[in-house]
Amino acid sequence: MGQVFEVQNSSSAQPSLLYLVYLAWVDAWLSLSDSPDAAAPEDPLSLKVLSESLLPSKISELLKEPNLKATIQSLKFHCANGNLTLGGVKPASCEVTDLLSGQYNPQTDCDCNGHLQSDTKDFVVSQGLTQCRSVERTVRAMKDVEARQDEWNSKDIFTAQSLQDAVSELILANSEIRHELDTCRGSGIALDLPIVQAPDRRPHPLNDSSPEIASQLYPTSEAIKLCADAKHYFAIAAGASGCDYGLARAIADCGNDILIGDYCEAADARTLKLLQQNGAAAIAFLKLCNLSNLVTEWQFDNLMAGVLQFRVIGYYRDHARPHLPGGLYGSRITGLTTHRYIDLGLFHAVVPASLATGEQLTKPEYSKLVKACALINDLIDFRSDTKRKQRENVVLRGLHGNICVYLDELIGECLDTTASLVESSRLCAFVLMSFCNWSIMGSHHKINELTEELEVEDKWPLCQYTSVNNQSKHKRLLDSLTPFGTLGKEGPSVSRKRIELDKRYATCIHDKRRHSAWLADMCRSLLCPQTLRKIVDVVHYRWDGHAGDAEYCP
Repeated sequence: MGQVFEVQNSSSAQPSLLYLVYLAWVDAWLSLSDSPDAAAPEDPLSLKVLSESLLPSKISELLKEPNLKATIQSLKFHCANGNLTLGGVKPASCEVTDLLSGQYNPQTDCDCNGHLQSDTKDFVVSQGLTQCRSVERTVRAMKDVEARQDEWNSKDIFTAQSLQDAVSELILANSEIRHELDTCRGSGIALDLPIVQAPDRRPHPLNDSSPEIASQLYPTSEAIKLCADAKHYFAIAAGASGCDYGLARAIADCGNDILIGDYCEAADARTLKLLQQNGAAAIAFLKLCNLSNLVTEWQFDNLMAGVLQFRVIGYYRDHARPHLPGGLYGSRITGLTTHRYIDLGLFHAVVPASLATGEQLTKPEYSKLVKACALINDLIDFRSDTKRKQRENVVLRGLHGNICVYLDELIGECLDTTASLVESSRLCAFVLMSFCNWSIMGSHHKINELTEELEVEDKWPLCQYTSVNNQSKHKRLLDSLTPFGTLGKEGPSVSRKRIELDKRYATCIHDKRRHSAWLADMCRSLLCPQTLRKIVDVVHYRWDGHAGDAEYCP
């Protein structure tokens, strides 16, 4: 089996002191935010005192409410007065760059049809002058962020150019439509394919844990399963039990604005406010951890830049979707990673993995990581996004030529990129493995339903996929995963229902070796070439299960 990698620090079944302090911190932050008389302290704690508050000899003092509230109010004071910044050299000067405001809400009233005149598209992207209010807000926010590059870390992983490229990619995603597609059966045959079906994104009463059980196993402040899935199965999992749980929870929670950007329409006013305030509290707590050297400048500054850039693209909504043609066709795409670089929110997994391994990565390495995860994400969601006309899917937009050849090549590219990253660093490996973990265990992906309920299409005899028949790519991936261990027959797989996986995973997360082996097994199972082919091959495999509400927003 080979040597199993070790990760720094240890996690136990007992809650860490830092976790208890974090929970108390969030409660106190919410209490102070709801108190109009919570004025700034007359004598705020100094930055030196704040930086020492999480020392082993002093951290227990923060479990005392007066001390905790004094610390929170002092940190707020120093942020408001420019003594502390969130990744830049200057403090936030507007609502768009103020990550502590707890006010982010991209909901927009707009009744446009999303149609952009072809001769004005470049002007819309650069100026935001259009009938669509979501596009206007997106471009306006982008300009605010671009004009304030000294208020965030704009010279490392995330840059003004990466933001511009992502905004342009999203706004113009429905242009340059290509209907001329072939299959292994001949030219133009793609037009004769049956309508692509896929399960909806609701939790399944038989396949998913009940809300009560799920919230006990994987707690979050907002108690929303979709949020808990992303936080526990992906961000927290990427620490592989080598990152303090309290720290991992704070890192996951500071991505609440990402969840708001994706799903705010499905949240009621109370839930939206809770997500906003809890996210701000988590960011403030991480800043305190940064002052205390529990989180490095590289980790914190890039994490904040990623959140900020996602908040910008989070304003965008595709109002053309109801009017778009259904089925399979390509459209404008400049690269697999152009908007997924920001949209996937991968840095919330990078930081726990970095804390667990002591490693960092460069911008090119991050881009390669985004490529692998974008392929995984958009291959497994290919059916669902085709049915729902979600054109942000890069696999869907990239369709061209022979569909069978195209999908086969992408599976091979996914295997190659993933294996290369796992070989390159433990940090990349933990992020990739946790992404596979979330892909299988997240209730909205419905991997189990897809893999178990697909049938071979009798009308279209199976063609040969090189990525499946040539085992060299898969073998390379399996070899790269060997040092992380395996749970063998007791391990997870796509064939197990999520309700069973929930219980099994809970027995692994307090043991570094078992946790690492679990994540590796998840990667092995999902990235089996035959499994990926069945999920994505809409030419030769059909899904005839109960589709439910395709428009459901979890």
